[in-house]
Amino acid sequence: MEGISAPQKGNGQLFQKKEKWYFSFVISFELQNDILEKTEKSIGVDRGLKYIAVAGDKETGKYVHFSGKHIGHIRRKFSRLRRKIQKTKNTKALKRFEDKEQRIIHYWNHLIAKRIVQFAKQQGVSIIKIEDLSDIRSMKKYWKRSDRNVNSWAFYDLELKLTYKAQLAELEVQKVNPFKTSQECTNCGKTVKKNRRGSLYKCSCGYKKNADVNASFVISTRPSIEEKETAA
Repeated sequence: MEGISAPQKGNGQLFQKKEKWYFSFVISFELQNDILEKTEKSIGVDRGLKYIAVAGDKETGKYVHFSGKHIGHIRRKFSRLRRKIQKTKNTKALKRFEDKEQRIIHYWNHLIAKRIVQFAKQQGVSIIKIEDLSDIRSMKKYWKRSDRNVNSWAFYDLELKLTYKAQLAELEVQKVNPFKTSQECTNCGKTVKKNRRGSLYKCSCGYKKNADVNASFVISTRPSIEEKETAA
């Protein structure tokens, strides 16, 4: 059997029980490291605008994505209604409205996190890597007006749900440096800003892919922040 060493015989014993003779002995097997050690394979999850999240496995080339088109429509609708309610200065109505909006966010994040974990298990990985977006709020002033939907989508809530569901599935979530993940080529490693043109990523090495899928592959291969700190 692959992964198991040749059996080693132990001591034997001959004994009689209820007029029948029995011979017992012990055989020991030693499991090889390739079975005992857990696979360190990982997938990457890119979060963005056009797609709320894209989970990709660079090794197999497979990925799953979650469109932000429907969610963006809902968010814009809530934003318009919120401004109208704010003009009436009805704080109770505004609170009920915001609670409803949050329930929608939690619901969709729950579904997305669940599907990402399912994808990770299907790919046989033990690690889910995500970008460390702890400074995303400080970046808000640099975004275009249309991009501010990112912050309101509650990336942090998705991260919490993903981490929780991953732990239940005995998977680990690791954070990586988000620096230029959308500009790096997962094929050759070059980082060129102009390689990304909207939803398409095209590198001089000949590699061409959906930009968000490429970013998820890049994230999957980056060392975790903890690993880099330990190495330093």
